[in-house]
Amino acid sequence: MQDQSISNEQLPIARSGVSPSLFIKLFTRAQERLRHPRQRIRLARFVAATRPRTDKDRTHADRELAMDGVTFMPNYLTVERAAELRALLAIFDCQDPWKPEHGRFPLKDAPAGTHVADIPAAPTLKALHDIAFDERLVRLAARYFGCRPYVDSVQAWWSLPGNKEPEEAENFHRDNDSIRFLKFFLYLTDVGDADGPHKFVKGSHLDPRALDRRRHTDSEVANIFGDDRILTMRGAAGDAFMEDTFGMHKGQLPENGLRLLVQVRYSIMPSVFRSPMVVEGSPPVMKEKADSLLHSRG
Repeated sequence: MQDQSISNEQLPIARSGVSPSLFIKLFTRAQERLRHPRQRIRLARFVAATRPRTDKDRTHADRELAMDGVTFMPNYLTVERAAELRALLAIFDCQDPWKPEHGRFPLKDAPAGTHVADIPAAPTLKALHDIAFDERLVRLAARYFGCRPYVDSVQAWWSLPGNKEPEEAENFHRDNDSIRFLKFFLYLTDVGDADGPHKFVKGSHLDPRALDRRRHTDSEVANIFGDDRILTMRGAAGDAFMEDTFGMHKGQLPENGLRLLVQVRYSIMPSVFRSPMVVEGSPPVMKEKADSLLHSRG
């Protein structure tokens, strides 16, 4: 993916406001109550058995992801390509997902108190589809699930400095998007300690502690898991990582710089957070590699 040029094409929208099916909503409620990692893995294996199988060849990234819950991909994009994608995303208006009453706004006019400026146009950008359907990422997800994955959603957002207290996902938590899922995170700005680095507790995707569905304080997480297991994902623009975010994690509240991040969700089955926007056409990968929830012909 490093040397592939960044497309500025915006794909035509086929449907918007797409909702998950009633079955997915009901299944999600059930799987949210299933907390123990071992039980969740058992159910996920049952789901995988109903899906098309994939190759079983394991790489270092597969082993790292299985054991630690995260695998790093430094220089996923070159600095030049990351700058191109950052410039493209900076064109679009944003919205605060936690304060929808603020409506759409340019990044420079973000209302006071905005923590996250989501980019609603992200699912329409071919450049992000090229990343989401990168065969390296799709195959990594497929091997983790043991079956053909769904490309469930693609998002991009800015994290803004200037706020004193963390909000929502800026606190430690576990995601429950599906019974088995992964998230690919790509930094498009340099991220140091003051720029809101992502944090993840190594191995916590398999750890049966702190399973209650709530936000956790830093001190709670350190006391339960130990400071030595809390990974801080510092990185340059273009660095990336794939993560099982059922593990304990958070996006650190930025102190100084803006952070721009792209997220792709891969799932063993459609999630309740699936892309609400579907574009015309077929995905840029063969059907036997992945099922797309982003395209009208997935």
